[in-house]
This record gives sequence, structure tokens and C-alpha cells, in this order.
Amino acid sequence: MSILARKNLQDYTLNPRYFAVFIFFLIALLASALFINEYVPAIILGAACVVCFLIGALVQPWIIVPIIVFTTGLDSSGRLIGEAGKIRGIFHATGFHLAFVLLVIFLLTNTFLKRRIHFPEFEIKTPLILFLISIAISLSYSPNQPEATVSFLRIFALVLFTYMIQVVIDSREAVAAVLWSMVLISVAGAVMGAYQVITGQFHLPVEVITALGGNVPRATGTFHNPNIFASFLMSSVLPVFAVLLNHSMGKAKRLLFLVSIAISMGGVLASFSRSSWVATIIGIMVILILSRKLRYFFILIFASILLILGLKEFVPFAEYIFERFVSIFTLFSEFGSIGRTSSTTRIFLILASFDMFADNPLLGIGWRAFPHVFANYAPPGYPFWSHVNEPHTVLTMILGELGLVGFVAFVWFIGRVLFLSLKNLIVMQDSYLRAVFIGLIATFIAFQVNQTFNGELANNMFWFSIGLLFAVKRIEQKIRSV
Repeated sequence: MSILARKNLQDYTLNPRYFAVFIFFLIALLASALFINEYVPAIILGAACVVCFLIGALVQPWIIVPIIVFTTGLDSSGRLIGEAGKIRGIFHATGFHLAFVLLVIFLLTNTFLKRRIHFPEFEIKTPLILFLISIAISLSYSPNQPEATVSFLRIFALVLFTYMIQVVIDSREAVAAVLWSMVLISVAGAVMGAYQVITGQFHLPVEVITALGGNVPRATGTFHNPNIFASFLMSSVLPVFAVLLNHSMGKAKRLLFLVSIAISMGGVLASFSRSSWVATIIGIMVILILSRKLRYFFILIFASILLILGLKEFVPFAEYIFERFVSIFTLFSEFGSIGRTSSTTRIFLILASFDMFADNPLLGIGWRAFPHVFANYAPPGYPFWSHVNEPHTVLTMILGELGLVGFVAFVWFIGRVLFLSLKNLIVMQDSYLRAVFIGLIATFIAFQVNQTFNGELANNMFWFSIGLLFAVKRIEQKIRSV
């Protein structure tokens, strides 16, 4: 039976007034091009697109979320305001900050227009509030003011951002929009990273590479740090891989996802970030375990080793990729050597965190105090010529700077996210949302691995993936209850 047989034809009648407005708009564009200026139509169309976007975002605030992913991917290249004032390096404004402000405005406006009074429960609020309180208290005695205050405000904003993502992502369409934006942006970033390695442009300064024991340029994409660049690609690869593995889709879409994963993984390799390599492998293993397809893991590992060995003779840096990966397993046997400076410094930084904790076990030495006092805690033999004084392990950093109170709050937060995620995964029925959920769990666990070697707690994608995790859970619950 046709649609017309089931529906009233009046439902499909064109409104004459809207049609007249459309015709008038086309005539205005033509007249402006002929009698005013040829660029006027482009300006009018651009303004019309902006108006449509603003109206759409007010009705459905999740429209801004793909832009948040895009501006996060820009990082350094998206900076609008550089270092400010006499205190250098503690404040900057990027495209992400603008997108964040727009998200706040659109969400508040949408709430007012819909007269919304019910909001989803923020199930991880208690440990996060305790964690924020411990940071706030430490500001009173931190020797690294006002950088500690700026860092606190950033963490506070990211916690708020996590909840806002949970609120605005409220449909399968919103989840799909986020997933596709991650596919497109990660592919673009990976291609840029590969180009940087091939051409030797836009990478870390040579003196930094040498100090860290490297001898090739490392891809950073639009980021200021190759490890953050790799973690951004990782947070895109894992959800897409989980959907590819667990959700039925057409051949064209499956091929597109497969190609995007391959390209993004190439970007991860080009970053030469061992922590992200290990984190991505762990994330893939988690996906395979939760999908009950662990047998594929050994196939992937075997195929990857064969690929790297096969490319050693034909692709630049392929041999170095292999050697750098093997170096992960020689940390202790080659500890202290020049070629393992990066790994050695991380061990020394962890030992320094323990000493800081021993001096101030309850409340720690103060937020962001680590780089300020590290010289007094550096173990004998520390390579000061490496110019590294930032903690590279989130948990030990928190232990040293916030003591037991902050450490317990953060571990509680991590444990609660993981517990609630695994608990909800068991009852999920929608195949698509379940697949995305598995990918987000894997991303969360992968970030824990990554943050064991890189102290980037204020990582946009880390907090974004947590908010998305609870948003997907809520959407699936709503679908299941219908």
C-alpha cells in the first residue's frame, strides 16, 4: 500500500506563503549578483546558513557537539588568544573554548524554551565534587599560584562539560553525528600527521627529540604534543572499531569505517607515541573481550607484526617503529641509557611523586606544585638536560599534589565510571548503541593506560568520552523502556 493511500494528501500540500518566501529569496540572490556585487549572494547564503545553524542548535543543542570535536582536533592551530600578561603559558583561548561557550548558551536557551525542569542524574557527581574540593583546598597552599587556579578552573569546566554532553546527546541521531564527525576529523588529522613525518614539517624541535632519545620527527597534527595527538586519534579509532565489529551495516559503510580505522592507526603510528600504542592495543583487547571475540586479537597482532616486518625495507621509519615498539619491553634492562631517556625520566618522576606524598600524605603539596618543587625531589642521576619537570603519571601526580584525600576521590571516580559502565552493558539490547558503548568503555580504559605514561588529565576527549558514555546509556535505557 502506498504512502498516499495511508496518509491524508493535505499533509503534503505545499504552504504558498513559504513557497513565496523561497522564490523571493532566490530573486533577491539573483538581483544582488546582477546589480550589486557578485559576492553578495555568497554572503547572503553564508548568513542564511549561520541563521539556520543557530536556530537548529537552539532546538537541538547537540548540533554543536561535532564542532566541539572539530575544535578539539585543532588544538594549537585553533588558538585565538596566545599567552597573556606577565604569566606566560598558563592561559590561552582556542576554538574549543568558543564551542564550549556556545554549548552553554544553546543548552540554557533550549532549557528555557522547553521549560525543562527534569535533568538526567549525574551519577559520578559525588567523587568528582570531592576531587574538585580537594583541589580547591590545595590552592590555599600551592606554591605555584596562579597557574594552579587556572588549572582548577579548567578541570571544573571539563567536569561541567562532561555533564553537558550527557544532557545534550539525547538521540541515536546525535550519537551518529558525533561518531561520523570523529571519523572525518581523525582521518584528516592522521593524513596531516603522516605528511608531517614524510616531509619533516610541523614536528617537535630537534633539540627536544634528541633530549628524549628520539632520532626522527614525530607527527603532532595540529596539536602541540605528539602524545595528545595520538590520544585524540585513539579516542576516535576505538568507538568506530567497536561499531564495525558489533553492528551490522552495509558494505559501503563497513568499508568506509575500515579505511578510516586504517588511516587513523597510521596517524597513531606516525606520532611515535609508545604510550598511545600500548593504550590503543589495550583498548582493542577490551573491545574484543566485551564483544566475546578475543580470538581476533591474536590475528590482529600477528598481522600487524607481519606488516611492520614486511614494510621495514620499503617504508621510511618502519624499522624505527618496530624498534620503538620493542623498546617498551626493554625498560628495565636498558634503564638509564641515553636511548631510553624518555622511559627513564618517567620512572624518576614517579619516584619523586612518592617522596612528595611522604612529606605531605594527607593533603599533598598543592595542585600544580610538582613542576615548581621537582628540583628538590629529583632522584640522584636524573637527566636534567632532558628539560622535563612535569609529572607523566596522573595517579602518582594526584597522590603527590593532593595526598590521600584527592587520590581516594579520583580512584573512586575511575572505579565508579567503570563499575556503572560494565553494569549497564549487561542489560543493553540495541545493537548500535551497545556497540558504541563498548567502544567508549574501551576508550575510557585506554585513557587510564595512556595517563599512566602521560599526565594529561585535562584532555578534552577524555572527559568528552565519559559524558558520551553516560549519554549513550541513557538513550538506550529510554529506547528499551518504550
